[in-house]
Amino acid sequence: MPTENANVPSYETDFAGLEPDEVEGLDSFDHVGAYRKLGPIYSVMFRGEKWICMGGVEANEVAWRNPDMWDYRSALSPFRDVMGEKHVTQMDGKAHRQKRRQLKPGFAMSAIARWIPKIDSIVKESLSAEVGSSSSLADFFMSTLTKANAQTVLQTRLSDEAIKVFIRFEETFIGATVRAEEQRNAFYASEGFLADKRFVFKLLGDLVKQRVAALPKRTDDNFSEVLAMTLEDCGGEMDLQELVSEAYLLLMAGTGNTAKLLNCGLQHILADEFWLSELRNELEGYGPGSFARGMDGFPKLKATVFEIERMFPAAPVLARVVAKPFEFLGHHLEKGDKVLHLQTLPHFLDEVYEEPYRFKPMRWIENKYSKKSQGTFGGSTHICLGMNLARIHMPIVLANVLSGYELEQNSKSEIKVNLNYGVPQVSDISGRFLKRA
Repeated sequence: MPTENANVPSYETDFAGLEPDEVEGLDSFDHVGAYRKLGPIYSVMFRGEKWICMGGVEANEVAWRNPDMWDYRSALSPFRDVMGEKHVTQMDGKAHRQKRRQLKPGFAMSAIARWIPKIDSIVKESLSAEVGSSSSLADFFMSTLTKANAQTVLQTRLSDEAIKVFIRFEETFIGATVRAEEQRNAFYASEGFLADKRFVFKLLGDLVKQRVAALPKRTDDNFSEVLAMTLEDCGGEMDLQELVSEAYLLLMAGTGNTAKLLNCGLQHILADEFWLSELRNELEGYGPGSFARGMDGFPKLKATVFEIERMFPAAPVLARVVAKPFEFLGHHLEKGDKVLHLQTLPHFLDEVYEEPYRFKPMRWIENKYSKKSQGTFGGSTHICLGMNLARIHMPIVLANVLSGYELEQNSKSEIKVNLNYGVPQVSDISGRFLKRA
């Protein structure tokens, strides 16, 4: 049974000075302030229950050192409810490691990097078609990246209308995961969500059947390689929902978060005339093959990507449930305790990153930072599957936008750094891309 953790400082009592019946709103927790006053571990009332917050470099080291101490099945049940029992996100232990191995042919950097020229051509085509049109940048980026995933790692073509349904399903599915259980279940049972779910699963189910029938795999086909490895582990017995879940990951993993990162980061780049000029000078002569051997030839663009990831993590806090009791800084956490892992809190500590609320890409050229201080994609065996996609998509999009286009903004959106569970870093930019003279 979960402990009361009576000796853990309380956010409400020891930091915020709230009365017993007062509760902070979801997006108003001051975790940096609480860390400063209370230390790397404290409790907070969240969804009417007591949760333990763990933050800082020390917390990341402990949380990522032994992934089997967490019960992902309990903490991430919404993924099982929507995507099925064999969806990788909610798996634990040996089953999780086996599923990650099955998915590796789809998400390994080498498997994705071979598609760089194709991804670049899709981004170029999308930007060219968008010239002069007023649009939401976040929507544009997500649509473009979904199209890129469809035509590369999934090897299929989707209509514009189908892409819209997939994006709506993904955004509402993920958005609802942070709601209280009763609200979340009601949303997942709503007719609009179920209609989108039926469309998504039917389309991917038909695609899976076609591709399984066409095996053996081709060597240049991420999707077929994933299917073949999964079927081999299952003795050839097909679990359609399991394979649909894999197809969905190949199509949508990383698209929403990368679109949000681009949306936030681009505004900061455009606001810094000096850095914008530096990037454009570095990108002179950029072409589809520029990133084939990595980004060492583009140190300023690489630093920009890292700074965007640092300032605007799309999942700044992750919910966890303790599976195996452990000690953290003298506090004992028992099986069943609910934890909010503040994995990106080090991003905003000035002892780790000088002037942490300032967009300063040069810091990544001038300094080397510990991996434990970088939580954008999580860590250890549960590190985000879409990380490699994001690390390829972002540079390609930024290179094309910055080298070839100006952005005429309709309004100046205020984008704030935020560090709260379920609060994405989005304040949308609306504007028009114009070809540079």
